[in-house]
Order: sequence, then structure tokens, then C-alpha cells
Amino acid sequence: AELMKLPGVGRKIADCILLFAYGFESAFPVDVWVMKALRQLYFPRRRVALRRLHQFAATHFGPHAGYAQQYLFHYIRTGGLPR
Repeated sequence: AELMKLPGVGRKIADCILLFAYGFESAFPVDVWVMKALRQLYFPRRRVALRRLHQFAATHFGPHAGYAQQYLFHYIRTGGLPR
């Protein structure tokens, strides 16, 4: 919340800072690629709001969600599921 008080810092950037600079493993940055991976793997054929994706990540991946985020990003950027 404190980071997002800075001009130009939203949820994604704050989560990136927490995960990559400060080692908060529960931080889960969601960009378009991670959103695409989550929707493709966990919510196929459904429209899911960003807030729901954050809630899902927190409960499904738990305290190490940041690691899951990295795997999801890599997965979707290197091919993901065939369409």
C-alpha cells in the first residue's frame, strides 16, 4: 500500500518491487502474460476479473505465489497450451 502512494506505482509494479527487490515470495505481479496464463489454465472460457485472479493466486499458490508467477510467465511466453 505504501509503494502505491508513489506517483505511477500501481499494484503490478508494487508487487514486482516486493517480489524481486525485497524477496516477498507471496507477492504476485499480474501482467497481461500472467493474466493470460491464469485464464487459460485455471479459468478456460470464462471472463475473470483481475481482483479474482489475485484472490485465486493467494489461496491457490499460498505464501510462495511469486515462484508460481515466474513459472506461469515462462510457460505462457514459451508457448503455453496449443489453441
